[in-house]
Amino acid sequence: MNELPTAGIGHNDAMRKKISAAVAKRNLASAANNTKWDELIHYFREREDWWPSYRYKAVTGFTSGWDVEWLCHLPFPFALVEWFDIGLKELEPSKGRLLARTYIDHTEEISEVVKKIGMEFEVRGDVLRIWGYLPKSYDDLPPT
Repeated sequence: MNELPTAGIGHNDAMRKKISAAVAKRNLASAANNTKWDELIHYFREREDWWPSYRYKAVTGFTSGWDVEWLCHLPFPFALVEWFDIGLKELEPSKGRLLARTYIDHTEEISEVVKKIGMEFEVRGDVLRIWGYLPKSYDDLPPT
C-alpha cells in the first residue's frame, strides 16, 4: 500500500473555504483536477534517475521557491495551485574542471507526459508551466 500523499490530501472544510474564496475573488476557473495532478505526481515519483525541479504559485498569492523533492514537499492540496512550473534541464555530471558543464534537455519527454495527461501547459525557455486555474498567469515565466 502506498503511504505517500496524493493531490487531494489536506483538502478539509477550512482549506476548501480558503481556496474557494480566493478563486471567487479573482474570478478563476479550474483547469486541472486531482486525477490529473496525481498522474503527474505518480510519473515523477516513479522515475529513478532524475527528478526535475519545480515551484508553484498558490491562488492565495504565495509563490514557492524551487524544490526537487517529489515525495512529500509538494503543494498539498493541489486545488490550491494556480500554476506549477517544472524545470526541464538536468545538469550532467562534471567531466572535469576545464570542460563546460552540459545539460540533458527533457523538454520533449515531459511535454509528452503532460500532454497525455491532458493538462493545460506551455513551455518557455527551460520551464514547463502547468495551469491549475485560468485565465493563464505568466507571472515570472521566461520570455518566449
